[in-house]
Amino acid sequence: MVRLLMALQVAALDPGGPVPVHDALHYRIEVTLPDSGTTITGVVKTQWRLEGSAPLRIDLDTTMQVTTQWRLEGSAPLRIDLDTTMQVTRATINDSRDVIWDRDDNAIVIHHGGERGDSLATTLYYRGAPVDGLVIRGNPLTGRTYFSDNWPNRARRWFPGHDHPADKASVDIIVEAPPALMVIANGNLVQVDTLPSGRVRWSSNQPEPIPTYTMVIGAARFSVATLPPAACAHRCVPQSVWLYPADSAQAMAGPFRRTTSMVDFFSSLLGPFPYQRLDHVQATTIFGGMENVSAIFYSAEAISERRLSEETVAHEVAHQWFGDAVTPREWQDLWLSEGFATYLAMLWRGHADGSEAFFQSLDHARASVVTSQVAGAAIVADTAPRNLLALLNNNTYHKGAWALHSLRGVVGDSAFFAGLRTYYQRFQHRNATTADFVGVMESASGQDLDWYFEQSLRVPGYPRLYADWTHEAETRSLVLTVTQQQRGTLFRLPGLEVEVDGRVVHMDVEGPETSVTLADVAAPPRRVIIDPRVWWLLERHVRE
Repeated sequence: MVRLLMALQVAALDPGGPVPVHDALHYRIEVTLPDSGTTITGVVKTQWRLEGSAPLRIDLDTTMQVTTQWRLEGSAPLRIDLDTTMQVTRATINDSRDVIWDRDDNAIVIHHGGERGDSLATTLYYRGAPVDGLVIRGNPLTGRTYFSDNWPNRARRWFPGHDHPADKASVDIIVEAPPALMVIANGNLVQVDTLPSGRVRWSSNQPEPIPTYTMVIGAARFSVATLPPAACAHRCVPQSVWLYPADSAQAMAGPFRRTTSMVDFFSSLLGPFPYQRLDHVQATTIFGGMENVSAIFYSAEAISERRLSEETVAHEVAHQWFGDAVTPREWQDLWLSEGFATYLAMLWRGHADGSEAFFQSLDHARASVVTSQVAGAAIVADTAPRNLLALLNNNTYHKGAWALHSLRGVVGDSAFFAGLRTYYQRFQHRNATTADFVGVMESASGQDLDWYFEQSLRVPGYPRLYADWTHEAETRSLVLTVTQQQRGTLFRLPGLEVEVDGRVVHMDVEGPETSVTLADVAAPPRRVIIDPRVWWLLERHVRE
């Protein structure tokens, strides 16, 4: 996703507990949207594969706190606690018997009586007024709109499920909505039924397993434009753009004009597009873009104000491969999603607009890391993060992208892209960890890369290099010295290129100071460039 654009800060975004014990295989989510007010009713039926006799814990928030900025009219402190009133009214197992449920830390606890390997279905009937997760808004220009805004673990605020990336499931989504609205959800639209009341039921099916943070609905007055299908060399992927009518002129222009090229490029580079279709949707979201499977949501304000960039669209499209089809198993491995999407968007820019555009994006990422307040933090946390929104930082995105770029420089293009394709094929529709990716890249390159990932992902900061030299006129020799001047850990930079008046020298930098002697150098160098082909995230300084 593209990071926060809006001012609203939602509290209580803790990691939400460990990896779920049991395996959710399939959700059937039925939601009735109100004509007025914000109270929804829902029924969620979940197919489970049990991993033991431990009770089922199904995430569903019942209370929360929202903190935002206010203009005060007095000295009294301002604190507002909002109760979602998301209440379960009934629970059944296998549609045959009602069960008594418990509440424990905003989870519904069901004692099932099953054993490891058993399959069963739970059905939860519930209602409530979500103040987050499902955003219900209205204004004179758009009318009422309803949009899921799930990341990271906010799906639990409007439907019950395993709200953790490690438990992916297929999903059917059935939405009953006011008749004036159109509904978008994951996967293919299966059926649209007009009910005797005049309200409309929209049914969609997403057959591939996906994480709950990408299970979404959107309902609004849309103008829908069909884009050219993509990736037809393998299987044509239908595409469309869903915009508010006032903004519909952007459907075939602006940031969406080259989405077919994006899908074509990523399919050729990585492997076939993982889902049945791809829709681009104007939506109310706290993010600039959100990579919901097959239905990407983009900030309504960014589209209306013509601020949505092509690189943002490319980033979200790339997420369909990494983040969605291949999903990090743990939150602290988020760089496997955001770093990958950031680097792939750079690669698409280079493909579409030339190498200068690629290096502009790479340089922007470098500047973001260097100037970031968290530039000294590691990309991959050693322990589970306390606040998941804190993971949306320049390390996860831009330093993660640089980790991939420098890896490409270390192992070479052939091994790097072969490794990406193997990683995608092996973990498609599954979960992966950083260790999984390291193992694939070591096999692809035939190299031990533990040292590389340790320093790229877990060592704070980046190298600051200074190049100096001593020239001996009598022997026509030049001693070139590169010194690491950053505080803390020394970095290993094998094969670092230094260009001396057009002559490229390779230096295996490991310690605080590395020197190499060049023969047949008639005069002191006029120009020295550290890393001229830009493979490493570093600061470079050269003696004047």
